[in-house]
Amino acid sequence: MKRKAPALMLVLCMLLALFPSSPSQHVSANSDGSTKSLLDSLFKKDGEENSGQDDEQGGTDTEQEEGSRGIGRRVTEDYYLQVKQKWEQAGYSDSQSFQAVIHPAELYAGSKKAELTPISQANGYDEQVVLWNELTPEINFTVNVPSDGLYQIQIDYFALPGKITPPERGIQINGEYQYFESRRIVFPRLWANESEQFQTDELGNEVFAKQVEVQRWQSAALTDASYLNNEPLTFYLKKGRNEIKLLYLREAMLIGRIRVESPEALPSYEDYLQRNGASDEIEALYTFEAEKSDLKSDSYIQAIASGDANVTPNRGSLITLNTLGGDSWKHGGQSVTWNINVEKTGYYELAFKYTQYFNINMPVFRKLLIDGQVPFREVAPYPFPYASDWENEVLSNDKGEPFKFYLTEGEHQLTLIADPSPYQRVIQTVRDVMEELNELNLEIKMATGNTQDVYRDWDITEQMPDITERLNGIAGKLREEYQYLRDLSGKNPDQARNLLIGAEQLERLAKEPAQIPVRFDQISQGSGSVTQKLGDMLLTLPQQPIQFDKFYVYHNKKLPKAKAGWWQKISAMSGNFFTSFTTDYTRISPTDEDALQIWVNRPRQYVMLMQQLANQAFTAETGIKVSLSLMPNEQKLILANASGKSPDVALGVSEKFPYEFALRGALTDLSQFEDYEEVLERFAPGAMLPFIFDGGVYALPETQNFWVLFYRKDILDALGLEVPQTWEDVLAILPSLQRYGMNFYVPLAEAGAMKSFNLTTPFFYQQGGELFAEDGTKTAVDSEEALEGFKLMTDIFTVYNMPLQIPNFYNHFRDGHLPIGISNYNTYVELTTAAPELSGSWKIAPYPGIADDKGNIARWAPGTGQGVIVFKDSDKQQQAWEFVKWWTSAEVQAEFGNLIETIYGPTYRWNSANLDAFSELPWPEEDLEIILEQWKWLKDVPHIPGDYMLDRELSNAWNKVVFDGENQRKAIEDAVVLANREIMKKLEEFGYVKNGQIVKKLKVPTIEDVKRSGGDSG
Repeated sequence: MKRKAPALMLVLCMLLALFPSSPSQHVSANSDGSTKSLLDSLFKKDGEENSGQDDEQGGTDTEQEEGSRGIGRRVTEDYYLQVKQKWEQAGYSDSQSFQAVIHPAELYAGSKKAELTPISQANGYDEQVVLWNELTPEINFTVNVPSDGLYQIQIDYFALPGKITPPERGIQINGEYQYFESRRIVFPRLWANESEQFQTDELGNEVFAKQVEVQRWQSAALTDASYLNNEPLTFYLKKGRNEIKLLYLREAMLIGRIRVESPEALPSYEDYLQRNGASDEIEALYTFEAEKSDLKSDSYIQAIASGDANVTPNRGSLITLNTLGGDSWKHGGQSVTWNINVEKTGYYELAFKYTQYFNINMPVFRKLLIDGQVPFREVAPYPFPYASDWENEVLSNDKGEPFKFYLTEGEHQLTLIADPSPYQRVIQTVRDVMEELNELNLEIKMATGNTQDVYRDWDITEQMPDITERLNGIAGKLREEYQYLRDLSGKNPDQARNLLIGAEQLERLAKEPAQIPVRFDQISQGSGSVTQKLGDMLLTLPQQPIQFDKFYVYHNKKLPKAKAGWWQKISAMSGNFFTSFTTDYTRISPTDEDALQIWVNRPRQYVMLMQQLANQAFTAETGIKVSLSLMPNEQKLILANASGKSPDVALGVSEKFPYEFALRGALTDLSQFEDYEEVLERFAPGAMLPFIFDGGVYALPETQNFWVLFYRKDILDALGLEVPQTWEDVLAILPSLQRYGMNFYVPLAEAGAMKSFNLTTPFFYQQGGELFAEDGTKTAVDSEEALEGFKLMTDIFTVYNMPLQIPNFYNHFRDGHLPIGISNYNTYVELTTAAPELSGSWKIAPYPGIADDKGNIARWAPGTGQGVIVFKDSDKQQQAWEFVKWWTSAEVQAEFGNLIETIYGPTYRWNSANLDAFSELPWPEEDLEIILEQWKWLKDVPHIPGDYMLDRELSNAWNKVVFDGENQRKAIEDAVVLANREIMKKLEEFGYVKNGQIVKKLKVPTIEDVKRSGGDSG
């Protein structure tokens, strides 16, 4: 059955957007009424379509055509690069020889003078300062400048101790954000290793150093947080009085003096040499180990162990932290500083021993600073070419002549900053192209009624005569950027191949315009579409990973070779080969039969840190020895249990494993321990449901997911839309979103044919339905409440045209095509770590729900994480329970979570299931409140024999309704028949049913059951 009604609705909605004026015009989120005026210009107040006959209201045909082309354009500020180009075209240039100093006493907090902190509490600053925390939303000041022009702003700041994340602020000039990047300015913290030497574990392997924050005053010019613009940001100030407002985003800091000043151009290398003059010839060779850094902008820029014979120091089979960087030092703006000392004043060369195999056939860039200043523009930034092996890179000009750096006798600081700015033009072009393609895709949908009928003859050129020209033009832009990257690298850049693939895809469509209506999903939105390929490229292109072994400061001396001799290599390879037969790479501590054997389903980094904590705290306090081992695959537990070699405890197991093992009598019922009820209070009651079976409790939650609503605050503000609280609210904002080529995302769109319980159950639970009958003998999805949930779950696609296939919500959220949608913890971490340009522009809200007659909103959603289990055949039951209690306690979970993030960064944010511990981790307070509130509605799926069939059949029912147009009730009835048949079959297999009669009762656990057992923390 064809979806004629939905298609008609979409066409009508899109046709409304054709009428003037253009949504592509700039919309300020801060100008009252601007959005209303823009929307009113699209529609008459009485709701009728604007005929366009009145020139003042409707404009010309050309304007209407441009208006239709504006669908899907940005409704927020342009990027800095675009704004800077507009300023230059308007004749605005850098101001000259100006500096104004604003003292703390001149700062305001809104309309009142900012409160000053006494000098005694100013941490060494020479005047009173302003303490700026979350209680002060904004700090503002005024400055008078002599002429229109571009100015920089520099701020003295002291990042106060608190969470790991650095302070962040936004900045408005005369009441508005001048460009998108001004919404988020980062003020980096400084970090260092606690000790100069790396400590070793019980096996002799070096372990990561504990990180400590170095607290000191810093002075920083306001800079693009993504560092795509590697020079300080400039701001347009008009002649005379200007009001500058800084807005609080996160983390407290002290504010000292603020300077508004003219930009200074970096000198050329020739000017640099002339400035420092000649010097006596010297002979010197100083070697510095890169892993022994002195300062870092991020705690998680870490030393890396390399067993390569080319790297020193090398201790054979023992893990030695002997290099620095890699994936931990790849984001723009991340810096590392080393203290160096030279004995004589003079000119020196610099060489770095590095490998750069991360970006194949493409260089990565680092900006060089000496004593906090860039010596000359040729090293701002400097390219490190692709190198699959270890190489010495002598910093040189394009002719291969080494640069000379003037150093006076004594100590200096050498800093390298990850710098993606050479890729800025490509990234901006890709962003623009993606916007163009989204617009084009919408226009095609409008012309075809959003149908892809392969049996119809299409002539798209009648409605869109310029479509082939536009496709070829976009393809040309992609090829031009590919050539730029090829010139930059001197090779065929691997990361840029999506530019060529996208160009070829568009050119093929342009050659066969009749095929465009049935293949328009290849342009945008579809899996494998051009926009998806370009979006994937946007994720990786700004990344600048590189790995250093050491660097040299030298002159008139021969550099050591980067590669080891053949004998060293053979010796190292032989040693590694033979030790591989005797080394157990899954073991983290020495073998001890008396120790509690614990298998952990997590990467080595986690397990090493867990072993350290257990040794230092648990064993020291209880005397119980603990031996942790890596569990490469959960299936190993099945084999170990079958062979009678199970561990005592397993951590990090998937939520269904405890049920599978409990069903077969392999796990300990944790509710038998006396203090179980006390431990249960640590967790949300709904998180326990998958771990309870047949009256027993066979696991405790270790980690926990959350599903919340993500939304682009900048876009919703610009469109004048409220954040939806219920599904009714969601449906109400859809016309406004779709009018601008946007939509709402539901996770069902990213899944394949199989829609897991995590994605389907909220629709049933929020309506008051359940999956299973109380006695677990059949499913309950055919109740009226459940049917209402299923109806909503399918109507949002068939009636309201939410997107059916979204390969990656993150990409579409980032580019604004899907500015609002439901997602989970993984998306939160991804946005936090990989989309720095959006920080401050997106927020989260509770999961949309269903309101009852009294206005109470049911927001039931899953939170499935991983669990902790104890095996029944362990002869250390009480010891195992003591460890489980210790590991899941708030104190230990918080300590572990903060340590793992400090060492490895925010991508390792620990989502502890312990609610108190979760609150102690570095979540922004506003987000933390929302997550904890949503967890009050956490309801995971309990398990019964045969439940997998219901999971499968609900997916089949959804597919039948959405894709085949089948009746909703019939699809559910078919699913119920098949699911019930399998449930009864499994109940009989495991002894609950015999000859169709129940011989052993099975109760499906509920949240109320958990609360009665003591788990009422939610």
